[in-house]
Amino acid sequence: MSGLFKAISRQRSQVDMAGSGREPILAQYSKGRLDKSGVYGNLTPIEENLLADLWERLLDALDTPLATVPSDAIVRPIEYDDEADRKRAQDTQDTAPFEVFEGCMFNETVADKCTQLGIVSEAGADGELVPPYESQISDETLGSALWAVVREDHPDVLLLRFLRARKWDVDRAFKMAVAAIKWRVHERVEEIIWYGDTHNDASLMWKGVSYAHGKDRLGQPIVWSGSCLHHQKDQSYPQLKRYLIWMMETLRTLLVTPVERVCLIMDLSDHSNANMDWPFVKTFIKFLEAYYPECLGLCVVYNGPWWFSGVWKLISPLLDPVVASKVQFASKPDALLKFIDPQELLESRGGLDKYAYEYVKPQAEENKLMFDTEGRLAASAALDKVREQFVQATREWTDAKEGGDDDAFARASRERKELSDKYRLAAEEKDKYTRARHFYTRTGVLADGKVDWSKVQHHKE
Repeated sequence: MSGLFKAISRQRSQVDMAGSGREPILAQYSKGRLDKSGVYGNLTPIEENLLADLWERLLDALDTPLATVPSDAIVRPIEYDDEADRKRAQDTQDTAPFEVFEGCMFNETVADKCTQLGIVSEAGADGELVPPYESQISDETLGSALWAVVREDHPDVLLLRFLRARKWDVDRAFKMAVAAIKWRVHERVEEIIWYGDTHNDASLMWKGVSYAHGKDRLGQPIVWSGSCLHHQKDQSYPQLKRYLIWMMETLRTLLVTPVERVCLIMDLSDHSNANMDWPFVKTFIKFLEAYYPECLGLCVVYNGPWWFSGVWKLISPLLDPVVASKVQFASKPDALLKFIDPQELLESRGGLDKYAYEYVKPQAEENKLMFDTEGRLAASAALDKVREQFVQATREWTDAKEGGDDDAFARASRERKELSDKYRLAAEEKDKYTRARHFYTRTGVLADGKVDWSKVQHHKE
């Protein structure tokens, strides 16, 4: 029995040491240097061992039906009935239509607008821009759903998010990760990715309620969110939820390790009570904490009205302490320069970048590869082959760790790194057949897995 207690004590000590010494967020900005500790490619030996432990748990459960795998509870941020809300929205669209923004009607999607504008695809039987959804989740096991979540990430990148979020406690990280996988299946996240912004509410896309542009002093993509553009009545809750999931999934494609988080600017300029949307706030917070952990690097609340301090007192108790520590306040453009270089800061907010958001509509044949069934099957087969190699190398890695064979563990670790790089390239190839092109591919910001904001930046002379 004493040996058991010693083992538990040793594991607890490892958990306590993992992730220790993380530099405070403001210190990172003052130095202009991103703290890479605990992220892919920058692990301590203790952290790598804990990652191996988590992989061992997952490998043992890959063939288990997802529904039966122990997990955290899936928490609904608010009580809602998607089907009932969709029906009410459709009834409003049919019986009492109204314009929301610049010709975009209530409950109208981007695809609806494209049809009106004559943007149709010759590949689609009825001119649709994206073919009917085909699930890439082959069965109901944990393994099938897990790889659908990984997509174009390095596999370790995804799992490390849950480990960091749960302070390197393997059991808690495992249950959190499985809950997130179950949530994705329930919310049909892969279908949202498949159709992309074509199925988003048109007014949300035309207004640019939230959009990514430029990078902060740590190299993190900046997400600009103007609250004055948002009104709860302008769209149904299911459409708002869909937009939020699409935005978060799209932002994942703009993150290139070791940059694994975003800088969110909550711009409250011209904000009023009419812009408050508590269901959205609760949903956004829950998604960040439970289903997209460790994706937020910094949140700057900018130019809030005098009464916002009272609202913050209501919001802050809802936040995880780690998320709350990343929230900063700025009342003037000069305060933003602490986090964003002048060349990256929008001119409208005191910087030198003259960019102004304007939605770039889909092109008629931009998704032609998605209609290529043979190409998709070939890309899937190539990805499956690399995945099998990665899983086998991971089993050898975890076995070496359990057996205490340091040399075999190091060799397997190097092999996994090589295979992880190959996996990501193969996944990016399959992505062309399973993800509709979007705003950031149309503008050229994202191409071949590389992010280049200069494609859309226009600096003052």
